[in-house]
Amino acid sequence: MLMNTFWQVFCLVAGLGAAVVSPFIVMKTFGKSRERAEKFMYRLMIFVLVYKILHFTLMPTIFRQDAVKLIPVEISSVSYFLMPIAYLSGWKAIKETGRFVGFFAGLVQLLAMSISPSSFVNSDMTNFTFIESIIMHYCLYLGGLVWNFTIEPLRYKDLWKALAGFLVILLWGTLAAFTWRYDYVNDKPENIMFIQECVLPEFLLIPGFDKNHLFIIEYLAVFFVYIAILYKLSRLAFKRRNPEPRSPWGGGSYKKYLKEKDRLPLNFYGIKEHVAYYLPIIEARDEGKTAEKTPARTQ
Repeated sequence: MLMNTFWQVFCLVAGLGAAVVSPFIVMKTFGKSRERAEKFMYRLMIFVLVYKILHFTLMPTIFRQDAVKLIPVEISSVSYFLMPIAYLSGWKAIKETGRFVGFFAGLVQLLAMSISPSSFVNSDMTNFTFIESIIMHYCLYLGGLVWNFTIEPLRYKDLWKALAGFLVILLWGTLAAFTWRYDYVNDKPENIMFIQECVLPEFLLIPGFDKNHLFIIEYLAVFFVYIAILYKLSRLAFKRRNPEPRSPWGGGSYKKYLKEKDRLPLNFYGIKEHVAYYLPIIEARDEGKTAEKTPARTQ
């Protein structure tokens, strides 16, 4: 009983502390240097991706777990691969979804630990899985903070891409829940319990919304308020900063960096899309001499 209380207090302090304190630390450490932020983000995403590849490789081979059951279907388990791949590859098709969903998964875990620590402590997770879950979700949260608030701001015009990818992940998880993730022992699908039943604590639940799936309305309301706050704060974080070109540690290949390093946005916040290119132009003069100028050409 004493240990149970200790772990509940640990969840409360760790979840709330990480969620509240981390943004200030990130802005203080990386707020003035995009290159430093990208370098940290690069290493963090390498760690998450390599660890999860090893995890999903060793579990069915050495530890003899069911490989099918290990297929990533939950938002968090998908984010462990999607977010690192999106950042490291610089693939635009999944970039918005990767950084939106990864940050969302990490934040929800930290808040859930703070609001309902008993649901984590009293679960059937082993001690290792319990600690691992906290660390890996924090990596997603931290990566989202660094990416969205010090490297590249979230833009409302790209919100549809993030939501479309988020919907695909939900549909993928639902498909899994009714097929290979179906719990035949208890006769119910796994992985979508938050849709089947209300997971909100009573003090956050509107009276009567625990019936007829009305709690989903609360989910949606909180979700869209979260989006509005997240995107606004992301833009405000960049409002007074001078735009910086990407570094070699940014997403994508080094060849892409060489191609983009001389391109600097006139407006870094997505309000205008004009881009100035600072390219040296060699002009030959009649005397046989050359002069190098660096005018800006706006497109």
